[in-house]
Formats: sequence, C-alpha cells, structure tokens
Amino acid sequence: MPFKIRGYNSARKDIDSGNNISGGVCILTSNLYPSSPLSLHSSLQAVAEQVYTRTLVTVCNIYLPPHAVINQQELNNLVDQLPKPFLLLGDFNGHSTLWGSGSTNSRGRQIEKFISDNCLCLLNNEEKTYFHEPSRTFHSLDLAICSPDILPLLNFTVESDLYNSDHFPLIVSHADSGGATHCPPRYLFQRADWTGFTQLAAITRYPTTENLVAFKRARANARRIRRQSQRDSWIRFISSITSSTSSSQIWKKIKAANGIYKEFPLPVLHTENTQYSSPADIVNIIGQSFAKMSSADSYSPTFLATKRRAEHIPLNFRTHRHLPYNSQFKMSELKKALNDAHDTSPGPDGIAYILLRHLSTTSLSNLLYLFNRIWIEQKFPTQWHEAIVIPILKPGKDSGNPLSYRPIALTNCMCKTLERMINTRLIYKLEKNDCIPSLQSGFRKGRSTVDNLVLLETKIRNAFVRRNHLVAIFFDLEKAYDRAWRYGILRTLLEFGFYGNLPIFIKNFLSSRIFRVRVGSFYSNPFIQAEGVPQGSVLSVTLFILHLSQILNHLPPSVKGSLYVDDLHISCQGSNIRLIERQLQHAVNKLVVWCDNNGHTLSSEKSR
Repeated sequence: MPFKIRGYNSARKDIDSGNNISGGVCILTSNLYPSSPLSLHSSLQAVAEQVYTRTLVTVCNIYLPPHAVINQQELNNLVDQLPKPFLLLGDFNGHSTLWGSGSTNSRGRQIEKFISDNCLCLLNNEEKTYFHEPSRTFHSLDLAICSPDILPLLNFTVESDLYNSDHFPLIVSHADSGGATHCPPRYLFQRADWTGFTQLAAITRYPTTENLVAFKRARANARRIRRQSQRDSWIRFISSITSSTSSSQIWKKIKAANGIYKEFPLPVLHTENTQYSSPADIVNIIGQSFAKMSSADSYSPTFLATKRRAEHIPLNFRTHRHLPYNSQFKMSELKKALNDAHDTSPGPDGIAYILLRHLSTTSLSNLLYLFNRIWIEQKFPTQWHEAIVIPILKPGKDSGNPLSYRPIALTNCMCKTLERMINTRLIYKLEKNDCIPSLQSGFRKGRSTVDNLVLLETKIRNAFVRRNHLVAIFFDLEKAYDRAWRYGILRTLLEFGFYGNLPIFIKNFLSSRIFRVRVGSFYSNPFIQAEGVPQGSVLSVTLFILHLSQILNHLPPSVKGSLYVDDLHISCQGSNIRLIERQLQHAVNKLVVWCDNNGHTLSSEKSR
C-alpha cells in the first residue's frame, strides 16, 4: 500500500505478519535535503538512506522483533554495508544497564557485543524510550548508534511526549548550531489561560488510572472528530460537483484526498565515479546537463556542418509593407490573453498572472503601452531572456542520474502575456494559410490525440476489408524541444512569408537565452541555452510544431504519416509484405536525412 507524507520521501520495508500488526521499518526524509535510498542485502528488517545535511550521512532504521533469533553475523554484515559516517536507529528490543535498563538480558548482551566488535558509539543516555501500557512501566528499547567519526558532532535527547504512541521520539541533532544565536522566548503572560495551566500542571509524569482513562477517551474522541471531518469534507466536495465542474478540478481534489502531490525531492546525483550531495552542486550539475542538451555537443557532425553553412545566410525580416499581424495591440487582446492564462508559477520577476488581472484600467493601459513599444520598436527586455528551470523526473527513471530530468521553464508572466497575444495572431495566420499540415493534431483548436487514433483505426479497418497487410512505425525524437534549431524555425517563418514585427519579436525571443535551475530554495549559476525552445513558454509549442511538421512533407507517396507534436507515426498497407517493408525503409531513410539536416535524432529506444 503506498505511503506518502507531503514534503517527505519514504523508504520502507514491510513485513507480512498476518493479523499481528507489528514489524516493518520506514525512513522519512524531508524534501529540503538531498537524499537517495541505499540498497541493503540483509534479511533483517532494515532500510537505509543517504542524506545530505552538512555532509553526506547514512541513516539506517532497524527493527529487531523481541522474540526473534538474531544472527550476530547478520548485524555485522549490515554495518559493513553502511558508508561512513552513519547513524543506526531503531527498536532493538534489548535490555542493558549500558543504556539505562535495570538489568541486562540476552538480547542486550548481543547488542553490547555488536557495538563493541564494530567500534560503534552509543548515543543513548539513561532516559526511557518506551512506555508499556499494561504494566505502566518505562523501558529503554530504542537506541541511537553512530560511527565514531560523527560522535562529537551529535546531541541526543528523548522527547517527553508520546504523541499517541508507546515509544518516545528520539531526537538526534547537530551539536553545532552554525554560529547562530537564538534569543530565549518571551511569553505574553497577560494572555495566558491560567485555568488551563492549572489543570495541566496537575497531571503527573507517571500516569494514574484516571489519567490513563482520560487519555484514552480523548484519543478516541480525536479519532472520531478526524473521521467525521473527512466525511464532511468529502460530502461537501461531492455536493459541489456540477456539470460545469472541470475534470482537472475533480482530479485535483481526488489526488489531494489520496495524498498525491507534485513534489521534487533533492536527489543525490551520480556522474561516472563522482557523487554529488550538496544542494549547490546538485542544481549546478543538473544545470550543466540541461545546457549540454542544447549545446553544439548534442548535435551530429553532419548537422553541425549543415548548420554552419546555412547560418552564413542572414535572414532579413525587414519590410515597409503594412501587414495586419504587425499592427499595434488593442486592449481587448490584452484582456483576452490575461483571461486565457492559467495561474502558473511566476518567473524570475515574481509577478504572477493574478496580479496582472487585478490591475486598474489605468495600469492596464500603461501595460498595453509598454507592450506596443516593445512591439513597434522591435526591442526585447533583457530580463525576459532569463528563465527559472524546474527539473521534473521522467517516469521510471533513476533520480540519481542528471540526464533523467525534463526541464520546465518558468518565464516572466508579463512576457508570456505578450507571447499569448502574438501567438493568437500567429496561429490565425498559420491556420488560414494551411502552413501546418492537417495531419498534425498537437495543440490545435478542435484537434486531439483522438484524431490520430481514429485515423489509425480507419487504416486498420480498411486493410482488413481489402485483405491487406498494414505495418505502422511509431517514432520519438530525442530531446526534441532542446535541440530545435532556432535558425531553422526562423527560416520556416520567412519561407511562409512572415515579415516585420512578428518574426523579429520571435527572433529576439529565441536569442541570448539563459536559465538557472531551481530545486526547492536552491538556485544554480546562470547557464546558456544555445539552441532549442524554452519548455513552458507560450510561443514555444507553436514554433516547434511549425518547424517539425515539415517532416511530413518528406514522406514518399506510398507511406502515410501523422503527428501529435513530436510523436510521429507512419504506416503503409498493401498485399505484398516485402514491398511494404521496402517502402517503409525508404521512408525511414528519408526521415533520417531530414533529421540530420535539422538537428534531430530518432530515438531507437522509444521508437516502435
């Protein structure tokens, strides 16, 4: 069963104990600290994580059942697998005078030998860690053990509150506060609830029968209130669903009810023989990998030669003609762009869409005046070249590999508002002039993946009716957005007859782009995005589709194809399977040539 607490990663090892609810271990690590699970080869109930705080520390959680026979060699083998420095925490179920028990049992002697043989350090003092409710007695069963190299750096305390458990929390903290000085708290005694204070002060440390009964009643009442609140909240949500409620709102609520949130924990990265656990190193390593995707190093020598030859020819978008798509923007276009925008995260300037929507009429007029100056004077604000990139782990990929992440760019909402106004004009012109092939269904009004599926189904049915073979191939392009050739995009615009303000804005938009990676509250150094389009901006999708859709024009007549953004499908049908294979191979060869001339690579791993 999935176990998730918002803001934390979990590593767990479950034990099937039948109807007996006991056993199993779990480690929760905050997303604020880089961490990665450590694989253990042990039959013991133990899990381990490597966590970066001030240095990389291995944390291992272990549970030794009270009546189980524990092999001493198993314990020694477990420690041998833990990189130093490490913390070994858990419920050892052993009694020893060494950690505050009144006597020492066989499990306690085994743990003593384990600590001695491996030169480990015990952090426990004589504070009790466990409350046995039937006998109302306290014991020390939970231990904190560490490698000698971090013993001087750690403090150990036991919390005084059980927090509705039978084990007291153990607090292991760093002894060095980092030089920070903390003033003692000052209490506003004039606001105190002295009646409540008097009642709480009367509760004894060791529970009486009356206190224990009162506690159980309060615990049962708290559980009842929680369950009732959950039911009431769910009923209110179900009652609020109408025919106008969007599916995204419904799924958002369902995911929240199930504890499913989009989070990005800080990973520990591995490159060749080097391990990176510092947050500053992590964001910079991911930034380097993103920058490399769009650099010249990511292209084939064939394309680099083509690129150098082509870019010697300058693209001239200047014109004296009056073209409708180059006219000044109107207030209605600005308001529509703001209304159509989703409330996404703001870019580097911190200005969100909701702030722009709440501007006064005068302020909106000033904003429109600014946009028209940028448009007519063909200038581009320097800050709009910068993006904050959020790395998103690809499904099923290794979080420790810097290449396992997809970049999502957060650009300034003011820039995206102007982009949306320009994009509306651009799409209108492209659709009116049939610049985008009809078989491209990605992000087009009135189109969806259903179009591609129905088209393929129709081909299959026709092949059955005609008793023909139909062979289809599905292609994926490697790093398609990151490798999109900017000069090629601009050249396509020029070939379709775009001149003046619109293509010049796009040229300025694509040039001199830089980004910084953000993970949590950590930012990388600035990196240059040499090629590609920023994922997350408004214009990027349209420009990418416009450029990539030209690949369909290079298929032979006997082979049909369709696109959903960069997902390409080609198919061929006929009565002779060998002829079909030759025709498809010819089509693949032509696709490879087009990719070589435009900076793209067909993914052999994902193509089917």
